[in-house]
Amino acid sequence: MDWIYRYGLQLGFLGCYLAMLAYHAWRGGRQSRTLDDYLVGGRKLGGIVTALSFYATFVSSVTFIGHAGRSYTRGPTWWLTCVVVFTAMVLVSWFVVAPPLVVQARRFKALTIPEFLGHRYRSGGLRRFAGLVVVLASLVYMVAVFDGAARSLDSLLQLDSSWITMAVIFVVVTGYTLSGGYHSVVATDAVQGLILFAGAMALPCAMIARRGGLGNLLDEVRRANPTALDWANEMPLITMIGLALGVGLKFIVEPRQLSRFYGLSSDGQLRRGRWLAPGLVFLTYLLMLPVGLLAHAFASPDVFSQAGQIQTDRVVPHLLSAEVDVLGPVLGAFFLTALAAAAMSSLDSVLLVAASSVDHDLIAPGRAVPGAMRRTRWWVLILAAVAASLALLRLRGIVEMSSFSGSIYAACFLPALVVGLFWKRGTRTGAIASLLIGLTVTVGWFYAKKLAAFSSLASIHEVFVGTGISLGTYVLVSLIGSAEKTSDEV
Repeated sequence: MDWIYRYGLQLGFLGCYLAMLAYHAWRGGRQSRTLDDYLVGGRKLGGIVTALSFYATFVSSVTFIGHAGRSYTRGPTWWLTCVVVFTAMVLVSWFVVAPPLVVQARRFKALTIPEFLGHRYRSGGLRRFAGLVVVLASLVYMVAVFDGAARSLDSLLQLDSSWITMAVIFVVVTGYTLSGGYHSVVATDAVQGLILFAGAMALPCAMIARRGGLGNLLDEVRRANPTALDWANEMPLITMIGLALGVGLKFIVEPRQLSRFYGLSSDGQLRRGRWLAPGLVFLTYLLMLPVGLLAHAFASPDVFSQAGQIQTDRVVPHLLSAEVDVLGPVLGAFFLTALAAAAMSSLDSVLLVAASSVDHDLIAPGRAVPGAMRRTRWWVLILAAVAASLALLRLRGIVEMSSFSGSIYAACFLPALVVGLFWKRGTRTGAIASLLIGLTVTVGWFYAKKLAAFSSLASIHEVFVGTGISLGTYVLVSLIGSAEKTSDEV
């Protein structure tokens, strides 16, 4: 009872937020009558709501906990690298990839990215393989988001048991995704996008206010750690760019991002939203990522050390804890809602994409099987349970997991999907080979550089190796088999 009284304000904010989710779940359930409605909203959505959903889908607890905390040890170089890479990638997504993708997906009547690839290259095998990649990479990403969300909510609500927090997140996100599908996901994402943007402004502004201005805050950072504001640090710039690309390339290759374009009602709606999403991404990362860097003024490295290493995933939760309480009661309660929104807005989208790939692409590709929507809902439940359970193990850092997921998508889908939109000589065999090689090399490199025998590889991120070899494979195999009949000319 004392706990409820102490955190009544936070629980009140969360209650209002959950009521909003419940409303959109109910409304989305009424609008979802067919599989087309459930997976892409019947292709009837506007540009503004799609842009907000696109933004909210990308910004997750990985952003608020992982990326922001990482600047504690990586300094301003990490901050600006991410801002530049992410902004560039979201611009490429909306201005380069989206226009031809929307036209071709509408012509193929594709509901998923694997289905699009299956039509593009006329290959059921490719569609199934792409569906498998989507499921595996989605699970990796969901583990990172579940972990980040549980860490932050545990800290804000002073909970000792992460499994309780994980269970609550699981019940909420699966509940409204099961009910309303794409309609409820996009509608809630639009509201969550506004909450996320406000939350991204709240934390750095509160830190500045607590120290009496930006100048005073930076002086305290320098006193706490004289090298904190230096551009040079232990991580090579090429590795830092690789980490950022591993995440940023998701804008142009990840199905949960690209599926947002599937729901647009027209090309005009695409033009309406194409500046909003990049602008929100730029401002959010510009404001939120320096939080770890500025945290030197509030906590020493000893607070975050474990086994001789600084755990940067703990930085933001510590700032929000009762020990520091940088936001105060009202803003702290609101930021708790923003963290919940960050997790939900990413989990709902990736759950829907992964579940649809299992049933629509892996199990029954190209067949109108009765009960597809019902089975997709079951897969939403199963995949969420698996991801939440794995997240409790906390095997890797959440930034590393998110970047690994993005690297898999980039290596597997950048050649066949993005290059294939513009290069018509790409063949079925080239696409399959690039997916197989890209997945194998990326996963192999990720684990090989952890071994002592290959420690010299640690500075070279898997996104460069996997994507480079996959792209070369796609082009080479396609040119060798150029006589092979490919997709319809676009």
